[in-house]
Amino acid sequence: MKKISLFMLVGILALFIAACGNTNEDNGAKEDEKLEAIDAKLDVPEKGEKGEPVSLSTKVTQGDDTVDDAGEVKYEIWKNGHKEESEMIEAKHEKGGLYKAEKTFEEDGMYTVQVHVTARDMHTMPKTEIAIGEVEGGEHGQAGEDHHPSDHESTVSIHLMKPDVVTAGEVAEMMVHVENKEDALEDARVRFEIYQEDQEKHEWVDLNPGEKGEYKGSYTFPEKGSYNVQVHVTKGEEIHEHTMETVEVQ
Repeated sequence: MKKISLFMLVGILALFIAACGNTNEDNGAKEDEKLEAIDAKLDVPEKGEKGEPVSLSTKVTQGDDTVDDAGEVKYEIWKNGHKEESEMIEAKHEKGGLYKAEKTFEEDGMYTVQVHVTARDMHTMPKTEIAIGEVEGGEHGQAGEDHHPSDHESTVSIHLMKPDVVTAGEVAEMMVHVENKEDALEDARVRFEIYQEDQEKHEWVDLNPGEKGEYKGSYTFPEKGSYNVQVHVTKGEEIHEHTMETVEVQ
């Protein structure tokens, strides 16, 4: 009987170890699935006419799956050479991971359209160009930040990700995604400069690097109101860029 009991105990232990091994393998597989990068295929016409709406669309996928639950899809648009005057347009999800918006351009010229996609704790921001109306030959030659940036054009893209609702007195976790020439920018110094209009004192917050091109930080806004959050990105003597966003605190 003792021998039978011993064999049974050994068998149970073997089954338990095998089950644990399978569980670990399953967890590893799930983690691998989570690590698969999202992909955003930006579809913008090569040409458009001034004063007429232009359709902008982006197909978001992760592997073979369509992404219907993106946290944020926005189109950033600017006339080449005037990135500081860029405009953000929210996209709406239609179906099958397709996110659309429209833009009516008021002036002829070459424009850059960059889509910012945040989904499943990942971020990507591909961009392309569109010619509106009559475009001079010189504009075609130096249009793209992608290929021939002028002295006044930046190759750095900065995107601030913040909570949908920011509450006074509560910690707001925020993240900045930075690219340079469409590659993740690593080893940069990224800081928040936070202040309200007509406020002399500006608060500075250093962000910590995370995944490639991602920098994380937090801040507790002391009271309700509108705050300016200016993101500063520096690396060596070559890169010193910034972008401003307004955060509404409830």
